[in-house]
Amino acid sequence: MSGQGARIEYVDISKRYGQVEALRRTSLTIEAGEFFSIIGPSGSGKTTLLGVTAGYVPPTTGQIIIDGRNVVGEPPFQRNIGMVFQNYALFPHMTVAQNIGFPLRMRKTPRAEVAERVRKMLALVRLEEMAERKPGQLSGGQQQRIALARAAVYDPLMLLMDEPLSALDKNLREAMQDEVKQFQTVLGSTVLYVTHDQAEAAAMSDRIAIMNHGRIVQIGSPRDLYEHPVARFVASFLGEANIFDIDKVSPHASGSAIATRHGFSLVSAIASGHEGQCICVRPEAVMLHAQRPTGHDNVIEGRIVDATYTAGSLRYRVELASDVVITQRTPSVRGAEMFAEGDRVFASWRAEDTLLVADD
Repeated sequence: MSGQGARIEYVDISKRYGQVEALRRTSLTIEAGEFFSIIGPSGSGKTTLLGVTAGYVPPTTGQIIIDGRNVVGEPPFQRNIGMVFQNYALFPHMTVAQNIGFPLRMRKTPRAEVAERVRKMLALVRLEEMAERKPGQLSGGQQQRIALARAAVYDPLMLLMDEPLSALDKNLREAMQDEVKQFQTVLGSTVLYVTHDQAEAAAMSDRIAIMNHGRIVQIGSPRDLYEHPVARFVASFLGEANIFDIDKVSPHASGSAIATRHGFSLVSAIASGHEGQCICVRPEAVMLHAQRPTGHDNVIEGRIVDATYTAGSLRYRVELASDVVITQRTPSVRGAEMFAEGDRVFASWRAEDTLLVADD
């Protein structure tokens, strides 16, 4: 196994079906060895981009350059790309070892080399004892690990993964996220990962592209996208966001004084005009107080309309004036102030956490 991923460059790639632009002109570079994810709602173009990369979907325009070679026009089997599917696509009549070795046999690899590569891949996914079993005798997580091993056994230039964990239950899916990431790290492969699960992408990826209406809206690390969204869609799609529509912005000593359309007066550390912008405040940036706090940048009175405890965190829904409801989330720690439905509270957050983003 080479342990060296490929650099992928998309140059003005697009796909049109009649009058429908499934993928608008897109230019993008995925670096060698990078774990790159694409997320977006149904119809956003992420599956089209995956299909164009694999060779199952011919692009309307553009080039896909893999390690310096334009592969547009080449059939899928010549692109040296491994695929991992949502349904695993294992052959039920073959043993685990035969499934993993299948791509090598199709390439006329010598029998001794096939056996050695299969042995190494089984060790990598820690399923050596399952070599002679059939896929139907394995759990969902074990089948997914075999699918990973089969996709990587012939040293493909990159791995494409299409919703590979979506068929698993929540706990197993979270465990498999670590498995997949460790697998990729050991191999050094370049991965293009498509998922609808934002948390999954954030947990695994070096960078993420968020797509909507056939185009990439923003690319960045999970932290950059969460803390610095460029648009309302990005802020709302990646995690929870409290959004306020802007009515007027004026200069302020801290940056900007903002009047919202619901009559709230807020302060942001960002000095900017408001044309085509709105405010985003993340739930964990909001603090709740039983009494009006002093010295805080943004303070709004409200009432708790829902209080939920889940997995060590507290999540409150707070109704402010004008029927605006915001979300607040905080870790549950001993001695923390607790609120109940109906309690009167004051919500506050710092000027630095009042983000100005483009309004979609």
